[in-house]
Order: sequence, then C-alpha cells, then structure tokens
Amino acid sequence: MNVKNTFKFIAGLLMFSLSSLASADFIGLKVGGGIWDHDVSGSIRYSTDGDVDLKNDLKLGDEQDAYSYVYIEHPVPLIPNVKVSKTGLTTAGSGAVTSVFTYGGINYTAGVNINSELVLDHQDVTLYYEILDNFVSLDIGLTGKIFDGMVTITNVDTSTTSAYELTGTIPMLYAAVSVELPLTGLTLGIEGNMVGIGDSEISDIVAKVSYETSFALGFEAGIRTVSVKLDNLDTTFSSMEFSGPFANLFLHF
Repeated sequence: MNVKNTFKFIAGLLMFSLSSLASADFIGLKVGGGIWDHDVSGSIRYSTDGDVDLKNDLKLGDEQDAYSYVYIEHPVPLIPNVKVSKTGLTTAGSGAVTSVFTYGGINYTAGVNINSELVLDHQDVTLYYEILDNFVSLDIGLTGKIFDGMVTITNVDTSTTSAYELTGTIPMLYAAVSVELPLTGLTLGIEGNMVGIGDSEISDIVAKVSYETSFALGFEAGIRTVSVKLDNLDTTFSSMEFSGPFANLFLHF
C-alpha cells in the first residue's frame, strides 16, 4: 500500500470515529491506523527440504505496510472489552541465486534469477479485561490471530513456481501495561501476544510512546517485533522475525 492510499485509509478511520461520537458516552472507543517499517530475517523450510534463508536466498528486503485497530471498552462487569486489528505484512525480493537451495521439491541453482514473495497478513481479535485503570494500566486477555499468508518463489528463467499457503488461526495470550508520565501527556506502554504450542512459538510485541491531546486526537510511535517459529505446520518449518519502527494517529473517546 503506497503512502497516499495509506493516508486516505487513516482519514477514513478517523471519519468513522467522528460519526460514532454520539454513542461514545457509554462505549469507549479508540481507533487508529499507521505505517510499520519492518525488516525481515530468519529462514523457512518446506517438509524435508533444507532451510532457505529469507534474505540471502530469497532476496527479501525491508518493506512498509499499513495497519489499523479499534478498541471498544464498556463498563459492563464480566463482559470483556474488544480489540480488533489488521496488519498487512508483505516482503518481496528478486535477484540471482548465489547458493543452491530447494523449496517445495524444486531446486534453485546458482545463477538462476528468481522473484520471491512472503505474505503473512493477519487479523487479531482480542477479548480482554482491565485489571488496573489509573496512571498505571494493565489489561490481560486472549487473542485469536488469523493468518492469511503465502510463500511464492518463481524461477524467472523457466517460469517454474513454488507456492505454499501459510494460513490458520492461532490462540494467543494477550497482555498490555502502560504508565502515564505526569505533566507531559505522554504514556509509555508495552503490549503483546504470545503462545507456544509444542516446538512452535509465535510472539507479537509492541513497545510504544503515546501522546494524546485534549481534542481526542493522539499519536503513537515505537518498535514492533513479530516472531514466527513454526514446527511442521502444514509441513512448513520456519524461524522468521519481522521488526522495525511504526507510527500512527488515533482518536480516543
């Protein structure tokens, strides 16, 4: 998504929030969207093939992707609050293979030109409770992380393509803690999702600083790191990490 379209997307989110203001007396609403500038590292393997390095073999590089989120909070006891977010996560590359590797049973020899793409788009649906809600805030809950991804490698010289899906819904633990800095309008926070299933581990950790004006408009910036270690998920093995700075605008009622 290019920068122009991203700003249009964010503006649409803000307009949606303004239209919901009339009902915000009962329901707390926070909606935002921004850009995540991430790099990629690690490897991936299909079935009994050898490990394929994401940067050296697939030539994947840094990318910028858009994300958005909505928090809905209410005062009703026992019923959890809701956070819904959506993140685009795509990285692509091209170039000549420098060392032999195999993916999906297809051999890619030195000198062959390839185009490659790794997509790991995902949506999070989180149900959480506020344990503390003053100058120190603490939320805990559960997240369903819904992956919609794919690995694609194309031999440009022969038009041969390896393409395998990375899809599924992963249940994860959720926690968020933040501290307001007195007299500054700034809040420091860490939030994330994490799960370990057998030898597979997935984490999504955000460290951020937030500033909110008296007009409900705010700004957030920080570092986000998504780590995906898969052990035989649909015959896919991986040890991938996406990390980098992000920034977004939000409205909070």
